[in-house]
Amino acid sequence: MKDLECRICNQKFGSEESLRQHNDSKHPQDKETGFKTKKIKSYLIMLLLLVAIIIFSYTFYLRSQMPGQYDEFAKCMTEKGAVIYGNDFCSYTNKQKNLFGKSKEYLNYVKCAENKELCDAKGVKVTPTWEINGKMYPQVQSFERLSEITGCKV
Repeated sequence: MKDLECRICNQKFGSEESLRQHNDSKHPQDKETGFKTKKIKSYLIMLLLLVAIIIFSYTFYLRSQMPGQYDEFAKCMTEKGAVIYGNDFCSYTNKQKNLFGKSKEYLNYVKCAENKELCDAKGVKVTPTWEINGKMYPQVQSFERLSEITGCKV
């Protein structure tokens, strides 16, 4: 008795008739184009996945190039000399910076962990602390308050 194996699912059979019946019931397709069809489907799925990844990446790239919602506000504050003193490990500093979203890159931010002498000289005891027009404003400040102090529009 000879062992025959299905080329598609690798199942073993004892006779050609068993293999033929298996193929007819489990893999009903044209014997000549069956494998080509399967390859084409695989390539098509791979191509669709690749296209989806490219579209997602391009969309992500475009969104990253868009200006932040508060760019003008943050730039105005920096132009007027506003400085935020804080620490990256401080949740309150992160909360204040994250209010600005992508626009936080325009803030004049001093890390007290790296500039201890400066923060000590400025009397920074709590982070975040804003320095605006020579006055210190400790703790998280609302946009309305920052706008009021700096004269910058939100």
